[in-house]
Amino acid sequence: MPQVKSVNPPKSLYIHIPFCDHICHYCDFTKMLTNPQHTLHYVHQVLDEVATFSHFAPFQTVFFGGGTPTALTATELDTLCKGLAPLVAPGAEWSVECNMESTTLEKLQVLKRYGVNRLSFGVQTFKASALQSLNRHHNQADIISGIAMAKSLGFKAINVDLIYDLPNVSDDDLIQDLQAFLALDVDHIATYALTIHPHTVFGIQRVPQVSDDISRGHYETIYRILTQHGYDRYEVSNFARNGQYAQHNMTYWRNQTYVGCGLGASGYVDGVRYTNTKNLTKYLQGTRRDQEEVITPAMKEFEHLMLNLRLKDGFSLSEFATIFDKSFIEAYQTSLPSLREQGLIQIDQDRVYLTFNGMLLLDYVVLKLTKHQN
Repeated sequence: MPQVKSVNPPKSLYIHIPFCDHICHYCDFTKMLTNPQHTLHYVHQVLDEVATFSHFAPFQTVFFGGGTPTALTATELDTLCKGLAPLVAPGAEWSVECNMESTTLEKLQVLKRYGVNRLSFGVQTFKASALQSLNRHHNQADIISGIAMAKSLGFKAINVDLIYDLPNVSDDDLIQDLQAFLALDVDHIATYALTIHPHTVFGIQRVPQVSDDISRGHYETIYRILTQHGYDRYEVSNFARNGQYAQHNMTYWRNQTYVGCGLGASGYVDGVRYTNTKNLTKYLQGTRRDQEEVITPAMKEFEHLMLNLRLKDGFSLSEFATIFDKSFIEAYQTSLPSLREQGLIQIDQDRVYLTFNGMLLLDYVVLKLTKHQN
């Protein structure tokens, strides 16, 4: 079996902040209600963990996710950013997820001072009843004022999240939502179909998942309206203007290595994918890794296809040959012709990428490819 070439050292750093002032009914991430007795201690533990990866610095991308990073106080954010700043490369993309109701001028000033240059706001929807059903505590006025406040401080790279397939949200509601999102005049919109996870409030309430046909219709509406207004769908769920692609997320989609620190965080370093403990008590006591998995060449190849094909530009044939020491076209000659005939995958000079329909059937394409691999 061909051996995978040694991976490059990670240049991306993910920090997980699990604290939330309230728990959203759909969220399946590692999270818990904010407890001021734990938050500062947690920040110091995260910095201690990051220090064990400092030999990989400077990092080219940094991302604070959650949970809710802005659930930390301005002082706690200052402590965290101050500890990380020496490890961040000049000009790096430094992103922070923000909730509308916990983002204050003081917190944004702290982030700006240390070089954070990209904000991601969990807007989700403008419809008041839908926000209430999600257990989000902001409203339309909060959204508009929060984005305006960020812009006033000089933040130019701003993402807003949009969730579709929501309960009791009509097609007309979705169109109105899109119009409201466009009015925010930001360069990046990330779209997510609502997924009902078993252990969330929605899962316990058995909120029904919309059908694939309805979800596809919603996606096509989103695609049509956003592309008509100058947004480029560069990844299956992400749209950007002015080339404002999320560089940190590109690390994941290109199947590159990255460091993950914090409760429940995952990382991919030296051929090992790891996940940290989700037990806060253990983490605060210094326990970090909970699981490790050595990525075999076959696993890495599968992930390379699954992740890179999410991107509009797909992947390079020559890069594939360099990484896996074989020709993609020869290795997948059994399944490629039928996928091309179905109009799902295209090969153009050195690039392999999915068509519009291919992206909608990504899982099918990848399984079809790998089922008959030579």
